[in-house]
Amino acid sequence: MKHNNQKKSKHYILWIAVFIIYVYLLTKLILFKGSLVDFGIVKDRLMAFLQQPDLVHNRTVNLTPFQEISRDWNSLSLHRPGTAIHLVGNILAFIPLGIFIPVLTGNKLFSGVKVLLLSLLLSLGYEVTQLVTGMGIFDVDDLMLNTLGGFIGYIVFTMAMGMKKVLVGGESRVTTKKLNSKESHV
Repeated sequence: MKHNNQKKSKHYILWIAVFIIYVYLLTKLILFKGSLVDFGIVKDRLMAFLQQPDLVHNRTVNLTPFQEISRDWNSLSLHRPGTAIHLVGNILAFIPLGIFIPVLTGNKLFSGVKVLLLSLLLSLGYEVTQLVTGMGIFDVDDLMLNTLGGFIGYIVFTMAMGMKKVLVGGESRVTTKKLNSKESHV
């Protein structure tokens, strides 16, 4: 029993390490656009914002839901493949989050609604940081796509756990128990 707990503990630590790497890479992608991560830049831009809060009025902001999504969708219909990166990329980037949340917190406590909420909050954190620092554009469509990505990740996780039960025999044992109990009552 002790060996099994140690094994679970090692797996959990590995999941945490992979999650930290994921958040680092996500931060690199969203805030630094793939460049080197330099939190000194974020700090400097935050300090500049605190000294001149009116800078936020000079930032580009999209608060109209589906504005960028429909623009990207129309560009796709014109065979401009670069716009697919924005649409699909925002979803794909958050799919791992929808898997990490139930794995790291225990699937029983974290329903899909909680995954949706945490995906939205992380995305909102990135969008607000972009707004305040000017390191990107605050876009409500990104919030929606990122949250959708987190929820898709959760669905993938849930389906994988269901398949695991079927493959390991969880479902067949339940079915066998029901059949055996019905046979004993006959």
